[in-house]
Amino acid sequence: MLLYDERKSEKNMTAKYLRLSSEDGDKEESNSISNQRELIEAYVRTHAGINLAGEYVDDGYTGTNFDRPGFKRMIRDAQSGRINCIIVKDLSRLGRDYIGMGRYMERIFPMMGIRFIAINDNYDSAEQENPDDNTVVLFKNLLNDAYSRDISIKIRTQLDVKRHNGEFVGGFAPFGYKKDEKDHNCLMIDEEAAKVVYDIFQWKLDGMSTQGIADRLNDNKVKCPYEYKKAKETGFYTGFKPHGHAKWGTVQVLRILTNEIYAGTLVQGKRQKVNYKVKKLKNVERHDWVRVENAHKPIIPQEVFDTVQGILKLDTRTSPKGSAVNLFSGIVHCAGCGNNMVRRKVTRNGRQYTYLHCSYYHKGFACTSHLISEKKLEEMVYERIKKDIGIINAIDENIDYIKSVSKGCQKTGDDTDKLIFIKREIKHYTMLLNKLNGDMEAGIVTNEEYAEFKKDFESRICEAERSIESIRRKQEKIVNMDTADMPWIKYFKKYSGCMYISRRMLMELVENIIVIDKNNIDIRYRYDDEIKSVIRHCAYCAKDRKKTLEGVL
Repeated sequence: MLLYDERKSEKNMTAKYLRLSSEDGDKEESNSISNQRELIEAYVRTHAGINLAGEYVDDGYTGTNFDRPGFKRMIRDAQSGRINCIIVKDLSRLGRDYIGMGRYMERIFPMMGIRFIAINDNYDSAEQENPDDNTVVLFKNLLNDAYSRDISIKIRTQLDVKRHNGEFVGGFAPFGYKKDEKDHNCLMIDEEAAKVVYDIFQWKLDGMSTQGIADRLNDNKVKCPYEYKKAKETGFYTGFKPHGHAKWGTVQVLRILTNEIYAGTLVQGKRQKVNYKVKKLKNVERHDWVRVENAHKPIIPQEVFDTVQGILKLDTRTSPKGSAVNLFSGIVHCAGCGNNMVRRKVTRNGRQYTYLHCSYYHKGFACTSHLISEKKLEEMVYERIKKDIGIINAIDENIDYIKSVSKGCQKTGDDTDKLIFIKREIKHYTMLLNKLNGDMEAGIVTNEEYAEFKKDFESRICEAERSIESIRRKQEKIVNMDTADMPWIKYFKKYSGCMYISRRMLMELVENIIVIDKNNIDIRYRYDDEIKSVIRHCAYCAKDRKKTLEGVL
């Protein structure tokens, strides 16, 4: 390290240091890089003995730390003896960290023999005769630090408001979207990339594994998100540094399949800086994430997104050489124990047969085999779905007639019995409450017992009244049924006329299949409770009005 008396040096090899950052509030025109440069050069022209030896610039770097490429290069040149003087517009250009500024000005620069000049703050280390003169400088450094902290709080608050308003605040739009040129906080669909996102979801519905999807994209020479953004977006930067040309992998595919942004929901604030001086990010608890639905136009319908999330939770595996799962993988369960049914192949007389049986039984636990032929199961499932598609199509085709009949029905099926039972409960606890008041006046129960029983009875009455309100809302929704509120009709109609069942059909329609024995199965559909309620309501209306809903049931 070089040591010398800076006041005796006749020739100062001076470095002009320029820094600008919007992050710590450096937005004024007076702080622009060109303005700083002009100010320093004008100062040098009027001060003899100062010779410019180089320029060091950090444009876009915060002053709250000293991890800046231009600054670090300048310090290296100072250590090597290329410069012995540093000049800046003001103290805040060198930095806004109070402790760091003190360290450089009071220890590092003096030890290195570096003369330091801050023009607007009227500071020149070569002219500081009295150590007490540094008090003003220390105070200014403290103010710069506090200013940076205040700006950080304001920026964080502003960003938080934007997040809650559904405005995108990220540096680069997610794959499949682009920023609106007129409003960078608004996301627009990027048709080229969105097509890839759409295909990924459709292939998952078809039963492809995430690795199979990645392989297909790579085989088709589709650019992965990193390569696509690098080619499309100016100034794109990420900490991810691939070796050579980046390709699709299971991580990228899974990240797309689980990202709610593709269903129109903007989720932000998952990570935040430790504090305004440290760049390191920390994870935010999930319940503190900012989640805004319908923030932008979706690429994937919400129902499809939800279906894919259900698929990802299934216990499914592909064969070592396969890229897609088997037709019934993960959705067939044993009626006895509820565990998955597993696939087994058997060869008899040179012919191969495929069966499904209880995985719990296969491991030697207390259950029965529930063995069923895969071919027979496929036939049974197809016939059942075909029949239910017919019923739902008929409901859709006769929706106006059903609604007209519904208006004459005062009750709706099974819910009628529930209402009668709940009303009896309310009457019963109301009677007990009245009796309790009498027992209190008669001194049969103590004040503590009265308060305890009263709270319990009132709680039960309130719960019953909430149940009645819930049933009535459900009844009203069914009576005034609207196909727009029943997305399952669209899915069933989609498969009208299908001659076989596919993996996608099962994923979009079926929640699970229960195998009771080799001749009996039960299918639980997605939206199963709503579907059954509508069908029961149609049957009830027909019975109540002494009519048959022609073509419906």
